[in-house]
Amino acid sequence: MHNKKGILSFVFFTTIFLVSSSIFAAGGVSVDILFDKSFYFPNDTMNLKILNVPKGSKKIDIVVSKGIEKMYKSSKENNQSEPIDTISISVPSDIGGYGLDVFIDGKLLLSRGFLVLSSWIQSPRYGFLTDFDKSRINVDTNLDYLVQYHINSLQYYDWMYDYGYLVSEQDIYKDAWSRQKTISNTVLKELISKGHERNIYSMAYVPIYGVERNLGLKHPDWLLYQKNGDSYVPLDFYQKILITNTYKTSGWTQFLIDQCNKTLQFGFDGIHLDQYGYPKDFASMYLDNGQYKPYITSKGFIEFIDELKEKTKAPVLFNYVNNWPSEIQSQAKTDAIYIEPWESCNTYDDMAKMVNNAKEDSGKDVIIAAYIKYTYEHTIALTDAVILVNGGRRLELGEYKTLLSGFYFPADVGIPSEEFLKRLRNYYDFEARYKDFFDASEKDLQLIGSSLSLIPRKGAVYYNIKGNSKYVFINLINFSGVTTTLWRMETRKPELVMNLDITIPLANVRNVYFASADNQLAFSKLSFSKTEEGIRIKIPQIEYWSSVLIEVE
Repeated sequence: MHNKKGILSFVFFTTIFLVSSSIFAAGGVSVDILFDKSFYFPNDTMNLKILNVPKGSKKIDIVVSKGIEKMYKSSKENNQSEPIDTISISVPSDIGGYGLDVFIDGKLLLSRGFLVLSSWIQSPRYGFLTDFDKSRINVDTNLDYLVQYHINSLQYYDWMYDYGYLVSEQDIYKDAWSRQKTISNTVLKELISKGHERNIYSMAYVPIYGVERNLGLKHPDWLLYQKNGDSYVPLDFYQKILITNTYKTSGWTQFLIDQCNKTLQFGFDGIHLDQYGYPKDFASMYLDNGQYKPYITSKGFIEFIDELKEKTKAPVLFNYVNNWPSEIQSQAKTDAIYIEPWESCNTYDDMAKMVNNAKEDSGKDVIIAAYIKYTYEHTIALTDAVILVNGGRRLELGEYKTLLSGFYFPADVGIPSEEFLKRLRNYYDFEARYKDFFDASEKDLQLIGSSLSLIPRKGAVYYNIKGNSKYVFINLINFSGVTTTLWRMETRKPELVMNLDITIPLANVRNVYFASADNQLAFSKLSFSKTEEGIRIKIPQIEYWSSVLIEVE
């Protein structure tokens, strides 16, 4: 609901490397490596850009891993007369998450993660765009930036010519809502085309049931109505847009699907459907052969979504505003679940349960449009961690180096610190690198130790456990010293937890490993001792989010 009111098995790491971020500073110069695609197709070629290789370096090794297993290594000698700035390596043949570690003269200087997919909808990483003017920031710069966070799909917010007639026949036009923003079809096509070069796919934002007033009044059978005294009046949205009937048999449904097909012919890859959170079921009326009958909004949503999917064969997303109507998530033929939480989801615990329930009910990836003020960096770090460890992802990145803060995307953005953007890149790398562990099933296991909690709460370390027959994956999120468990509110930074003593009720443990999304993306061996209750370990540190991987016999 974009309410526009007011503009509206080869273990190769044995030492813990704790660095300040995934980018290692050597002699005051940051060594970095940049991907050329948001994800890679199996057996593709990955062209990496290497920045700031230290002077005098002789050899660079790129090691590709899956989990804790080394797969292969690519090496390149550094010719001092022509220092290395690019390196190409082959991509694995199996889909999933992979690690990429950079060794310079035998020292691990950088760890990242990447994805191998056969399609972006196998594992959507969703972002947004709002600026389609010719004066916008350089398209290549913006998309190259998003690639580093593995953003493989973008919602084009308020790109359309009108509510109803979506594609403009002219190159330059004003946005449908306020008629203030200038939009260029040339810029739209450039964003779409250059996105494809980077395996980034473009979703056209389309209100599912909003029609421009004059067009709607010409088709009374398209509209929804509410009773006003003895008469029925069209249901509207801020005196600008009329709300329509989206049943399969509705003339509006057939009209808008035709417009969506024209949108796909224009170049977009799929459709992102929005709603406004009302009217609820049986709260409005529709016209059926001249008679007003109670309208079931959720039924209309399903029928439109399924008809659109059938007629276009394209990716479709739908906004579950305030997680409503969640009961259709398992039925509607969308390619992922996109939720915009409001009053039904207030605490970190609410967030964890909402993500888990949506994944379990639908069997699909879950994207959360959770709006947090961009300056609340501690809150964002904790919220992102809670969403990620529960198998979801958050919509927050899009226009160059900005963070989404509110529901009206063009205005509700801000520029965070560079340090925080590096932290977010670590989080996105970490989740991509260990995608297969994050995708594992929840494991019914309780840890033993002080200040541990199975729900996010103040003064505790929240833990989440997943696993399979080979591994147990434990994620630990630090709520020690926070001032609130409301995810929209600003909190102070968690108090650093050091050497946390934990007993894990597991037998037949082969190895234990430690990593941190904050500062150590590669797993390293962790010592453990056996007790009558299982194994005992000490977690070196938890700033915001650290992880333990246990290899079992």
